[in-house]
Amino acid sequence: MAKSDPAVNSSFSLTAQSPLGGHHVITDGVSLIEITDLSIVSVAPLMGGETSFKSAIAKLFNAGTPSATMALERTGKGRCFIMPSAHNQWFLVFDDDQSDPLDAAIGLLGKNTKPHLAMTDQSDSWAVLALSGIEARQILERICPIDCSAAAMPIGTTARTMMEHLGVIITRRPDTDDGAPCFWLFFGAVISCQLFARDYHNAAISYLDQKQYFFCQ
Repeated sequence: MAKSDPAVNSSFSLTAQSPLGGHHVITDGVSLIEITDLSIVSVAPLMGGETSFKSAIAKLFNAGTPSATMALERTGKGRCFIMPSAHNQWFLVFDDDQSDPLDAAIGLLGKNTKPHLAMTDQSDSWAVLALSGIEARQILERICPIDCSAAAMPIGTTARTMMEHLGVIITRRPDTDDGAPCFWLFFGAVISCQLFARDYHNAAISYLDQKQYFFCQ
């Protein structure tokens, strides 16, 4: 999110707060944690700018190609990833450690691409939750209509879908350190994210109760 100095001197100040206030819930075998301090920039090639965009992506992501279903990941210095968000449109996602996300995005993609791209800062428009753990897929089975199995959704797979009547972009992230699957869920409205956190809690409790029931039989 863009940062700026206050226009006037005042005894009052504003403190940035994430949509869910750092939501952090861990239950048996699964966790749901809000991802904060992210910059999200929407990137779309303008008419005639497709070649320049593809060249920038190939350079940034080591010969990667923009995809409508797969995210690309860059690690190390300048770490970031780019994921499809709509037809011929992508989200460039990176750490929120610079004052202007648009300048940071241009720095990643290269200044020569700026005239060929339409870019908007979406950092304050999306809430992001990370769902991970050995039971993550079992929880998703209860609230997500698409197949999130390892075979159907390898790392990087991204899709728009609905969860409990809420629009969401789901992307499979690299596994956790202990080898458990991890999914990031992008919600375009704070209230949607808050409602999902409630629905997730209900789904997790229902699954764990059922698991306990079968265990006791």
